[in-house]
Amino acid sequence: MSTDFSFRKGTTAVRAVDFVAFVGDRDTEQVLKSYVLEHAMPHTHVTIGSIDDVIAYLSKIQRSPLFLLIDLHGSAMPLSDLGRLAEVCEPSVQVVAIGERNDVGLFRNLLKLGVRDYLVKPLTVELLNRTLSVSEQKVNPVAQTRAGKTIALVGSRGGVGVTTIALNLALHLADDTHRRIAYVDLNLHGGAANSMLDIHCNNGLIDLLQNVHRLDPQYLERTLVGKGSRLCVLSSELDYGATSPFEPGALKRVLEALRDNFHYVILDVSKHAHPLSSEAFDNTSRVYVVADRSVHSVRESLRLLRYIEDRDNNPTASLLLNSPNAATAGKVRPADFVTAVGRPVLFEIPYEAKAVSIAENLGEAHFWKSANDFRQAIVRIGSDLTGQRWDAERPLLERLGIRRR
Repeated sequence: MSTDFSFRKGTTAVRAVDFVAFVGDRDTEQVLKSYVLEHAMPHTHVTIGSIDDVIAYLSKIQRSPLFLLIDLHGSAMPLSDLGRLAEVCEPSVQVVAIGERNDVGLFRNLLKLGVRDYLVKPLTVELLNRTLSVSEQKVNPVAQTRAGKTIALVGSRGGVGVTTIALNLALHLADDTHRRIAYVDLNLHGGAANSMLDIHCNNGLIDLLQNVHRLDPQYLERTLVGKGSRLCVLSSELDYGATSPFEPGALKRVLEALRDNFHYVILDVSKHAHPLSSEAFDNTSRVYVVADRSVHSVRESLRLLRYIEDRDNNPTASLLLNSPNAATAGKVRPADFVTAVGRPVLFEIPYEAKAVSIAENLGEAHFWKSANDFRQAIVRIGSDLTGQRWDAERPLLERLGIRRR
């Protein structure tokens, strides 16, 4: 039986909860229920269950809770299980692990994974009061917080399909891998992302850049434009010729705030030499350079890769070879492209004649999933980011309508 105030009478939708606990025994469950009642916490979920139950529960709700308590009892590989949990858990969640082993080595490993504290049974309400601060909405012990990753996509030239690839990657990570994604369009005068997603721009990006001194979770949440429950967009549409003054380092502070609340922050970088683009490269861990099979793209890829990699943060740069147009004579062959650039292409993205264009022009994101070869390439890029094994057999099975057991 669970103590769950997250449902309203007459509805079946799950709303966000502040406090979630899955434990392995009745005594611990009763202590947690007493703690919840003592603090009169309105939105809670306390029940008996395993880490698999936690993962299933978090996959169903739109937002992860503020506090998450998990019992490691019965877990043969707790670090591996917590790694799986991190895939569905937002970086801002404060996780407290519960166990029966008073193991310093385990405690240190848990802290490295981003767990805020480790409590050894038996639990008491007093111990929970020392560990959690409900009024301040935080776990009292100071530990290294887990943050999301910043990923940048930039084109070697215009028209190579950066926004198409970046948006579909964001949709894949949000819809298929259940990550929470922030998509940031760095074209301050208006990129294509909003029309492709059929959403309206609120000039949130320039607003944040000019007001970094007042950044807080509530202000950030009001500024983002949501597309579904796991994808949020930050963009601007300044008038042409309008200036956009903001302090140096403003983008860095915006990205830090986003990484505290999202698994991945995807940057759509439009102009190589713009100060905002340079700051983006300085604050990202991974850059995908998108090129097409043209001589100009070969030359610009070489210059751009040197520009990106010559930085103190040493971001990992990878090449994506896209085919935004139908095959024509005179294009650079992939093998010649690799020889000229002097490094391998991570993935080659095939030309998609119909489905992607329909998705872009109608603002219907689901159309892209009917483009099997294109979708397969996006899934492979997503697997490269998340570290999950890409299953080449899966798209074929899906086309045949066969479900794997």
